[in-house]
Amino acid sequence: MIYLNIDPIAIHLGHFMVRWYGIFIALGIGVGMWLAVREAKRKGILTDHIYDAALWVIPAGIVGARLLHVIDDWPNHAANPWTIFGTDGLAIFGGLIGGIIALVAYARVHQLALWRLLDVATPGVPLGQAIGRIGCFINGCNYGWPTDGTWGVVWTSPDSMAPLNVPSQPAQLYELVWDLFVFGIVWKLRTRVQADGVLFVAYGALYSLGRFFISFLRADNLYFAELRQAQIIALATIALAIPVIVWLNRRAVGIGTRIHADGRG
Repeated sequence: MIYLNIDPIAIHLGHFMVRWYGIFIALGIGVGMWLAVREAKRKGILTDHIYDAALWVIPAGIVGARLLHVIDDWPNHAANPWTIFGTDGLAIFGGLIGGIIALVAYARVHQLALWRLLDVATPGVPLGQAIGRIGCFINGCNYGWPTDGTWGVVWTSPDSMAPLNVPSQPAQLYELVWDLFVFGIVWKLRTRVQADGVLFVAYGALYSLGRFFISFLRADNLYFAELRQAQIIALATIALAIPVIVWLNRRAVGIGTRIHADGRG
């Protein structure tokens, strides 16, 4: 059994507080950007586009993450509307959806190859997620179901968001391990996959597969057929992944054929 008595609040300055959760999310974003810059150089994309796109993607990701969390917990937020604009909950799928929408808009405005840009961002995403989950673990958010076994975690800090002194499944650690596994797979595939966009879609399917099963251990709200919100999104992502990968590969073959026919290959 793990007993966690770390104060989730890292900095106290009067009424101003900074949680470890926010610090690790910021660190994860920074590491993700660093990897994206590396990948941009390798794929021949100007690194300035990474920094500029981040000004679109990061705010959109935060708004999307908050919005999906509010939808997930709508009865409580509807009863207390002022909590809608708080920062007490973020949904990773909402962050991904918001960030993707912003990146699509940025690519269209600047006439960039969208699928290549998504691939550039992909390796840093699961690694950034893993780093963020460390803060989530300290914070006590997204905790798992109570357990009466010898394995679990007990949050003892009064500022924790988890039920105090209740042994629970460390769902955050399970997802951290899965995120690192997905990062390892994506990192190996990034130099082997040729068709633009396939790396990004493969990441989405792999992350969704793990998240679907890990969510059974989380104390989240139930939706359709006893599934959580994240599980429904995960199933939809997995179902779309295979046909999209097939289409992307055929698209890459078609582009290569046209280039060869034009005498440029």
